[in-house]
Amino acid sequence: MAVRFFSADLHIHSCLSPCAELDMTPWRIMRKASEAGLDIVAIADHNSCENLEAAARAASKAGVSLVPAMEITSSEEVHVLALFETLEAALRMQESVYRELDSFYRGPQGREKGDRQPPPFGQVIVNEDDEVLGFSRRPLSGATGIRLSGLVAAIHSLGGVAIASHADRGSFSVTSQLGFIPADLEFDALEVCGQRQKPFSLQGQPGLRCSDAHRLEDIGGKRTGFLLKEASLKEIALALKAADGRKAVFD
Repeated sequence: MAVRFFSADLHIHSCLSPCAELDMTPWRIMRKASEAGLDIVAIADHNSCENLEAAARAASKAGVSLVPAMEITSSEEVHVLALFETLEAALRMQESVYRELDSFYRGPQGREKGDRQPPPFGQVIVNEDDEVLGFSRRPLSGATGIRLSGLVAAIHSLGGVAIASHADRGSFSVTSQLGFIPADLEFDALEVCGQRQKPFSLQGQPGLRCSDAHRLEDIGGKRTGFLLKEASLKEIALALKAADGRKAVFD
């Protein structure tokens, strides 16, 4: 099978993310992605993947390939884009993240600190028909207790790909929080937004450009092209290594 070109936006937030607009439902996202000429998308909500099952069904209807994903916040408040081959792997990662988030609500003896209040914004769980199923009451915008090095290792242990989210941004990035990119931190790629006036060095690592869309009109506004044999995370991982004819086309 020969490689062919795929257009991908691997960082999109649904209405489950507290910072996303409420019309960012899985079906609207996939319809917009199809209209924008995207072949592959990843919905990466903050610290949760509860809209991914609906997204998978919506993607199938829209003719778009979905990569299961999350954007996880480390204890250092660094955002990491975690891409997975299967929904099952993403759900296992979510279990670990939820254990950390739930610790915010428990005292030293494991007692609940109090009733959870509805979130003051968004965090909407929906189905593929845009019907509201409920709301997440966890603090999805907060940091987990997982250190950055452990988070990258946990993603890899589930067969996932770990990408430094918006690495050139002045907030919630590895460079803004740590001041540098540790050499022993095994990111698979750096997401670059082009928001710094000074040139940003990839330091020899693969680069990706994604929209980090929180609004429908931003989907596909920034994207990465891939030469792949098929639309799968396994192929994307090979492209990030420029292996066997696969390639990420990053301008």
